[in-house]
Amino acid sequence: MEICWITQAGVRTVPVDAVKEVLAGDDGFLWVDLDHSDESGMVLLSELINARPRDLEQCHTRSPVPKLYAYPDHHFSAINGLARGTNDRLYFQPLKSFMTTRLLFTVLGPTSTALSRETAHRDLAAVRRQLDDGDFLPRSSFELMITIRSEILHAHEDLVTAAAARIGQLEQSIMQRDPVGAEALLGDLFGLRHDLQTIRTNAAQTHELYVHLLEQLGNQDTLMRVDIRRLTELRQGFSLLKNTTDLEREYLQEVLDLFQTRVSTELNRFVRKITAWGTIGIAWTVITGTYGMNFEKMPELHWYYGYPAAVGLMLVVGVVLATMFRRQGWL
Repeated sequence: MEICWITQAGVRTVPVDAVKEVLAGDDGFLWVDLDHSDESGMVLLSELINARPRDLEQCHTRSPVPKLYAYPDHHFSAINGLARGTNDRLYFQPLKSFMTTRLLFTVLGPTSTALSRETAHRDLAAVRRQLDDGDFLPRSSFELMITIRSEILHAHEDLVTAAAARIGQLEQSIMQRDPVGAEALLGDLFGLRHDLQTIRTNAAQTHELYVHLLEQLGNQDTLMRVDIRRLTELRQGFSLLKNTTDLEREYLQEVLDLFQTRVSTELNRFVRKITAWGTIGIAWTVITGTYGMNFEKMPELHWYYGYPAAVGLMLVVGVVLATMFRRQGWL
């Protein structure tokens, strides 16, 4: 658990026993960052914020469905980030937050075992570095919360950018390589489609949550007030992310269609070749079948040059048919 007291003079770490003392001041706000398994941190959360039991239960679950609730005294959100695990797949970063006018609790977890601790804390660590480096000093817990969510949004955008670059590379590979040999790319293509679908779903759900929150704040005066303009910017950011992901999914589908077209074309070429060679073989079969009939009186049956003549006829027919098929592009 990390406890930071943030004022316009800077950021300093405070011990647990000094939390209530610093909150008695009026020149800053408190940020408490903890893991869901931190029992002392969860006790402190319950002491400082009138959190609803169902919201506290959410801190110990990993769900793909985000949540955002506004109350008169605080806001609760459970919105997932996304990070790539050790097996190169995308996993949720379940981040819950409890926010009052002067308090912000961020609770991370539970995360997948495929995510390292560093990767799981990436977005929060990035915001903490900005604070420590003095790149920005938020004036309120709400402004800090917006910065954290914006960092999550930027991480999503980076994932989409990487996916777009990978789609372009796969498209070039499909065009340059033999379609049969390029079948190994199917795994990469479907993996990208899964990633884009995950990003799109997460962005769409988060966007709808902010739309709903803005409607609530506009219709109910009893809820804790926040800066509507900043919420609108965040909503627009996730909306843009959703639309961009949709465009990349369409691009990926076109690449998949291109791959299927190339495979189908190659299959048709193979069938044409087999058909051409089969036709030549059938012509030879007709000739040999004719001379294989058991009749005593047949033309050239006892001719000395009958066998060479039959073989020569088969060669001539084969060359003629092969030439015709080659001119048609079948061979």
